[in-house]
Amino acid sequence: MRARLPFSFFVLLLVIAGKLSDAQTNDCTGEFGHWLVKEDFGAGIGHGPALPEGVTNMYYTPDCPADGYYTLVNSTEGCSENEWHRVKYDHTGNKNGYMMMINASNEPSTFYSRMVPSLCPNTTYEFSAYILNLLKSSIIGPTVQQPDILFSIETTTGEVLETLQTQPIPATSTPVWKKYKLSFKTPDNVTSLVLKISNKAPGGPGNDLLLDDIEFVTSAPKVTVSTMFSPNGDGVNDVWRIVNLSAYTDCVLTVYDRSGAVVFKCIGYDKPWDGTRNGTLLDMGTYYYVIDRKNYLPRISGWVFLMR
Repeated sequence: MRARLPFSFFVLLLVIAGKLSDAQTNDCTGEFGHWLVKEDFGAGIGHGPALPEGVTNMYYTPDCPADGYYTLVNSTEGCSENEWHRVKYDHTGNKNGYMMMINASNEPSTFYSRMVPSLCPNTTYEFSAYILNLLKSSIIGPTVQQPDILFSIETTTGEVLETLQTQPIPATSTPVWKKYKLSFKTPDNVTSLVLKISNKAPGGPGNDLLLDDIEFVTSAPKVTVSTMFSPNGDGVNDVWRIVNLSAYTDCVLTVYDRSGAVVFKCIGYDKPWDGTRNGTLLDMGTYYYVIDRKNYLPRISGWVFLMR
């Protein structure tokens, strides 16, 4: 049974979290994609060091992990190669990047826990993490378990704000990283939370996984689309402004004339539309636009008036 963690544990995690790469503090601008926390487990040669005390209830090993053990690796080479996938690199493809290799305990348990400090009250955030089921799909049987992971966002007093359970993650014929994410909103009086990642399936045969790239980012800002612009060279409203669209770096903006022909298209929003098509001035009139923000968000569409 896991012992109740003392308050000093959370204080320790608060200090550790402040030192992690890309951690941000007291920035309540709400810019989309702004990292508050990013845990990629670092990089190096060979097995990585043990995680700080209190972050996991599993045992560390500088070798291939048995049931109830974990390690940090940049490759799974040499570990249970008959049953596990051979994963050459971490999720981002960094050959020296570490990922957490977990051979689940025989009993369901919380195998990762950390403080998330310096949050803004009454603000929406997005949490995400990548999981890879190590088990090959050729290894099957009634006692073989697949990873079933529960992500829980909680206050420091234990109040659960949001959860996401993966359900059993199917084994695959080749290594497959899968991203899991959830959005949550901080209460008015809360500026620090606790992330818990738990194994909901028993150990033994199977239930072996990789964990990488845990992130907390500020959530998507509202996009505001101007309905008119006047590219006449007077320096006022000469381009079509779309507020906050540049935050969606993979967005696709397409503008059509009334016949359905594409007059402007861009990926990202580095340069606003100036009312031309391949450098040629377009006629005054209304044009139809479609904005695909990606990230599984609904598209935005409507009409903009080009005034000459």
